[in-house]
Amino acid sequence: MRAGRVFVGAVALTACWIATGGAALAAKPKVVLEDGRTAPVFGYADAIRERVFIPLPRVDQDGNGAPDRTAIELTRPKATGRGLKAPAIIDPSPYYTTGGRGHESQRVADLDGDGLNDRWPLFYDNYFVPRGYAFIHAYMNGTGLSTGCPMHGGPGDVASMKAVIDWLNGRAPGFDEAGNRVRARWHNGRAAMIGKSYDGTLANGVAATGVKGLKTIVPISAISQWYGYSRTGGIRHNTDYAGNVLAPFVTDDEDEPMCAPSRRFMNSSDGDEHGDVSTFWRERDYLKNARKVRASVFITHGLQDDNVRFNQATQWWDALERRRVPRKMWLTRTGHEDPFDFRRAEWVDTLHRWFDRWLQGIHNRIMREPKVDIEVAKDTWETARDWPIPGTRKVGVYLRGTAPGAAGALGLGSGGATDTLSWTDALQNENTVISDPTGSQANRLAFLSAPLERPLRIAGTPVVDIRASLSTPQSNLGAVLVDYGPSTQITRSSDGIIDAVPEERDCWGESSATDSACYKKVQKPTVEVRQWRVSKGILDSSNRGSLRARAATPVTPGTEYRFDWPTFPNDFVFAAGHRIGIVLVGNYPSFGSVPGTIGSRITLDTRASKVRLPIVGGYGAAAASGGFALDR
Repeated sequence: MRAGRVFVGAVALTACWIATGGAALAAKPKVVLEDGRTAPVFGYADAIRERVFIPLPRVDQDGNGAPDRTAIELTRPKATGRGLKAPAIIDPSPYYTTGGRGHESQRVADLDGDGLNDRWPLFYDNYFVPRGYAFIHAYMNGTGLSTGCPMHGGPGDVASMKAVIDWLNGRAPGFDEAGNRVRARWHNGRAAMIGKSYDGTLANGVAATGVKGLKTIVPISAISQWYGYSRTGGIRHNTDYAGNVLAPFVTDDEDEPMCAPSRRFMNSSDGDEHGDVSTFWRERDYLKNARKVRASVFITHGLQDDNVRFNQATQWWDALERRRVPRKMWLTRTGHEDPFDFRRAEWVDTLHRWFDRWLQGIHNRIMREPKVDIEVAKDTWETARDWPIPGTRKVGVYLRGTAPGAAGALGLGSGGATDTLSWTDALQNENTVISDPTGSQANRLAFLSAPLERPLRIAGTPVVDIRASLSTPQSNLGAVLVDYGPSTQITRSSDGIIDAVPEERDCWGESSATDSACYKKVQKPTVEVRQWRVSKGILDSSNRGSLRARAATPVTPGTEYRFDWPTFPNDFVFAAGHRIGIVLVGNYPSFGSVPGTIGSRITLDTRASKVRLPIVGGYGAAAASGGFALDR
């Protein structure tokens, strides 16, 4: 008997010839490596497609008395019918039949009307199925072909997607449309979850259950704690968002009447009346279960994401670090965007090697590369061992008064010409707050550095730490960190991504007759500015000690208190010649917050108040920048 490699079209098989009779018995097909990566030796057009329904015995989110049921649409290489063991990549989503997926808002589609979908969003299936992976489009509870009703990332939403992992590993039954049992005998026991926004949020939630068989997740612009998505510092950003905005958006029109009771429940449970952390939000906090995470995690997030803000990624990153979870992270200067649209070729290659490592068991050294990639300027990327950048230290930058009615200064120690400064809260937009910082201080207080002699980089979460008194029992307190000086920035409009002009497409994977693997190229528009918001944060004065419901306490007017709150994290370089500005306000409606008491007179202790900036290089770098009065 002699053995060799046979190439049949694009498919590589190992065959053995039996000398007697010359018959060839094909061995089990296996993935093939080219340049250390799985090669596209399996077909896409001839892939096996299955629709599977997975019962959820303890979930009934539509309240009809029957268990909800998760639906998945599965695409796997034809070779899995001949013994190939394949891992599964899962995109858990509520968007397949409503908002759509990706920059082009693609939805699943049945083009020939036979009841089976034949067009699929995104490139994952086109690219990875030919490389020996199965791909699963999983409909979240109450969306698409799944029954139930969506419940704002709560336990039932997460359970509906965890069930997919359990079915793959034989721990949950699955059935076809005729009720016949379907088993994933082709599965190799390893699965990934990937997706942007709600999809990546579900991946975070499933990982936090500790489910066995989920080997890696790739959350893109994802939520790790739902409270922080629609509230900040005890202040809600909106009204009845869970029940009146997001749930209707992801629910198909025909299911709207059935899901009305679930929406009413969310509206009555979301705590809009106080904006604090209640049971509703604790059930949607994945951070508290970070200790259960077994999967590796590859995070990508936009530093300018004003939808799912960057702190959702950093708090997850930090929690996973404490559990020594294998991690990787990309940070972009765009907003709520997918890396396929801001760094396409590098993303596909990196994601390919990541899945090969964690799902195929190929030791390709990706875990020996720097953990973090950071876009420091448009299309200019740097790597780092970790984030915040090693060598970053929190530096107390004091808010020094110069004279009543004038902008203050920033120093590395307490000082200045005044003991206190006051302003009166007023409703004003962000442009009014940060423009002309040396102008009127009647409704804000601005504090400015000297022009920087050297660039200064921050990497992390600035924290406001002030002492102040209020003239009212409650007020919101806002803060903005500003870069003053001419610069070119990726625009915040359209989250920093628009279609390239003229239209051009490139292809990633194999297309079928009904499903194209080709996508529009995009570009990043820039704007020329003279001021740029770097970070912002807000606090309800009643939540100075706790964000928990029923723990909020009003202040005594005229009594000084310490107010300490984070602003959103960032990685940003203040250029030489620029000035760093810190602007304090009361209410901050353009933050996206619902105003509290309006018109409070706020008096700041300018001897004790400061902002702790996460400066790369710490105090030495701050002093060398020439921007701050030194500590005497």
